[in-house]
Amino acid sequence: MATLGQQSGDSIAERLATEEEAHAAIPEKDEFKLSHEFYDVYKACRERLDASDKKPSQAELDELAAKLKAIAFFVARLRLFSPNEELEDISTADLKFLLVPYLLGEVVAATQDMMKRLECVKQAVIYWKAFASDCARLKVAHDDDIRAIERDPENKLDPASLRTEKLDRYKRTKDLDEKVAYLFSKKREVLGDEYLWGAGGSFDEDMERELVLNLITHAVATSADSIASAEKEIPMLEMMMERGGVGKGPPAKASPPREKPFILKIQDKEELMRIYKEMVFQCPFAQATMTIGEAAEIEMAQAREVQEAKADQERWSRAQETERWYDGDRYGSKDDFEDEQKTYKDRDWDDWKDEHPYGSGNRMANNG
Repeated sequence: MATLGQQSGDSIAERLATEEEAHAAIPEKDEFKLSHEFYDVYKACRERLDASDKKPSQAELDELAAKLKAIAFFVARLRLFSPNEELEDISTADLKFLLVPYLLGEVVAATQDMMKRLECVKQAVIYWKAFASDCARLKVAHDDDIRAIERDPENKLDPASLRTEKLDRYKRTKDLDEKVAYLFSKKREVLGDEYLWGAGGSFDEDMERELVLNLITHAVATSADSIASAEKEIPMLEMMMERGGVGKGPPAKASPPREKPFILKIQDKEELMRIYKEMVFQCPFAQATMTIGEAAEIEMAQAREVQEAKADQERWSRAQETERWYDGDRYGSKDDFEDEQKTYKDRDWDDWKDEHPYGSGNRMANNG
């Protein structure tokens, strides 16, 4: 989240959250308090999101998201990062805050409300790509993972290349898992708590920095897989919402062409970070996208289209009638045609009655 320092602190903080919302989640805003809050929220994320036997409740996920958004707000307000900083310029104590947008993506993507899942998955993609953008600028992540995240979904790799890419990423993450597990075990051995950020005793600052950098590199690789999975899930969620929600069948009639699947290209990094900052705290209610007058104009235009289509159909019918009967110039020709059709119909009906005399269909009758 190094890009949180790209603008003046007050303007960024206002775009991320209101003062009241941030203080409601984190009452104090000094850097020491912020580290303690990050300790709590990171530990909760790992214990709840990584647990295979029990899924976190929606209330727990909402609480975690609110805490992470508040941390992002205060990271911007306290100006912990600068856009001109290199990785070596960032202190080890602040480095862990780069994980905030990644954790936000993980928490939001874990939502259990299927009616809100489409919007949540789209938000998660924003968070993951904002996180990857920071890591690419600081040259923390592996180049292959950044390329996978930046790749246009419409320009997919062939199956063989995609499989090779995933295998290489899996091997890298396995190595990172082993390094992280070792460093966490050393931290637990020395400090008594693997999630306690900071150095002490034989666990020096170099080991702490190596741990955080490995966590960030692992998170970028995970984000690449998560984004690919989300881009496959979003079209299915859009189809589900078009049908009316969970458990609804296909529409009775063909629906109009859908918009293209949700795609966010990371090439425009300024636009990406603007969207991320606006999403950290946003209005929970759907906002109007047009005025009442604009909506009325659209409805009137649709009504005019219906009327014009109906008028065109009537003109076509009259033209057909005129062409066939010469607009009545052939006196009696239409009446003769209708009489002839009626004669054929009556004749067919008489033939059917001769072949099926009254009562012949009654199988229960005594015909002996």
